[in-house]
Amino acid sequence: MEEKNNNKYNAEMTTNDYLSLLQIKYDCETVYGLIKSLQQDGVTSFGSIPYFTLTAATILEMLSSKEIKIEIPYSARIKDIRMKLKIFEDRYSKSQKMLLAIDYLQNEIFKNKLTFSFMKNWNIHYNLGIYTNKDKIVIGNTQYNYYLLQDNRFLKKNLNEIATAYEISPNNFNLDEHVNRECYQYAYTCAQFINSIRSGLERFDTPVTINSNKNIVDFYYADYNTNRKSALLPQGENGKAIFLYLLHTLSTINFLLYVLNDYEKDDYGWWLKINYIVYYYSIHKLTDLHEHFVQNKLMTKNISDYLNEIDVKNAKFMNSTFRNCMMHPSLADKNGNSIISSSKLDRQKPLFGLVETCFDGMGYKDLKDSVVLEMKRISNILSQWLEIQSLSIKPL
Repeated sequence: MEEKNNNKYNAEMTTNDYLSLLQIKYDCETVYGLIKSLQQDGVTSFGSIPYFTLTAATILEMLSSKEIKIEIPYSARIKDIRMKLKIFEDRYSKSQKMLLAIDYLQNEIFKNKLTFSFMKNWNIHYNLGIYTNKDKIVIGNTQYNYYLLQDNRFLKKNLNEIATAYEISPNNFNLDEHVNRECYQYAYTCAQFINSIRSGLERFDTPVTINSNKNIVDFYYADYNTNRKSALLPQGENGKAIFLYLLHTLSTINFLLYVLNDYEKDDYGWWLKINYIVYYYSIHKLTDLHEHFVQNKLMTKNISDYLNEIDVKNAKFMNSTFRNCMMHPSLADKNGNSIISSSKLDRQKPLFGLVETCFDGMGYKDLKDSVVLEMKRISNILSQWLEIQSLSIKPL
């Protein structure tokens, strides 16, 4: 009996390994097709970085699990940026520290660009740029872009340490041509690594070409100083941090909904992966914020109305097992057992029956459409909460 169970376990492990590798092949082909179609501009490039990073990180994790050692540039940054798909991975109190650290650094950088030093405390400079499309749908912002390039461990330090580090070496923090080149080099290295794995898997299983649509977005922008009260920005550190927290969440959701998703043409699983991850962590972030308001007795009727409308406590598609499979390469649980049930396993389906297993028979397309619809609903509420229509935008 024990030998029979062992044989079954080994067969499952072989199937899981095979399908995990096949999904990596599909992901690499999808990213390869997407990169060829991407609009070449800073907004799209910055917004796409976490999703290319996810694929690179998944490959590195699988190779590591097989004890295959591979050295590529930026391997530490790949792990760091992958974590940023969680939109600040800690509770709200720690996230607030990071938000205010980023805001401080951006403020100092742009303040020090002023020609005359006596003007530095006038708050006439801008330290936050918000990107939108022509319909004033927020699809990115400069402080979130800056966050992507900074070391999480550094941003978690107290503000005095961060201020001291900035004073000693201000040039290390500037988002200037050097940093832009570094960002380009990072993205290029990721793409090169993914393409090398894609080429290596060309003969694995059946040959496949995964295409993407062309997509042209006309970007607009609005500049603000976060230390000046305006129709958009509240005064005080608490109000500012909450505004930025919601803005980063909205930027992440909307970049996917109104920029990247329009590139989708052929879907072999990668598109649900990135949409589900953004949905899952957006719900988590809003849940953390809700708890912060309750615990610190900050809840007002206005905030309560918005949070009740979002209704994070009754989010319909939260599944931690499925989320693990979206973030990691393995299709087995911690005991090595297959997550996909044998009755749902189907190699012809995107993600091979994982969706049907984790969501009580719900189909892949139905889940993806439902998740996108939920994110659009949340996006609309957050846009109203932040009064995004008050933005005064200009063409980029």
